[in-house]
Amino acid sequence: MVDWRERAQALVPELRDVLEQESWSCHVFLAELSQLAMEAHREGNDDVLRRAYEFAHWCFHQPEQFLEHAALVSFYEHVFDDWALRDEVAPWLPVDVLPKVRALWEWRWDAERLTEVDRLLAGIQPPGRDAV
Repeated sequence: MVDWRERAQALVPELRDVLEQESWSCHVFLAELSQLAMEAHREGNDDVLRRAYEFAHWCFHQPEQFLEHAALVSFYEHVFDDWALRDEVAPWLPVDVLPKVRALWEWRWDAERLTEVDRLLAGIQPPGRDAV
């Protein structure tokens, strides 16, 4: 089994206190990471954003389905919870995650909000990447 705590410590030392709670799961860590990412969006802190989204995406691609599901339900499902940040959040979302997380959004949101997110995500270039 992959040691998600080791990877998290390397990428997000800001959340060391959460990692030190051995009884807390990856879900708790990802929920805290989500809050850290929202703060970083508000502050325009691209370094923290890069590391936060990198960790969530790393979890999404692990062979253990537990980590993939944790990333989906404890991080990606909530990226638009602060609706005022939607324009800042959208470019950070990995394209390969969208089909799975969209099903969760469909369950939570009305058609108007879902349409707005679809519009935001259409053709967005992730930060730091050149247009293809």
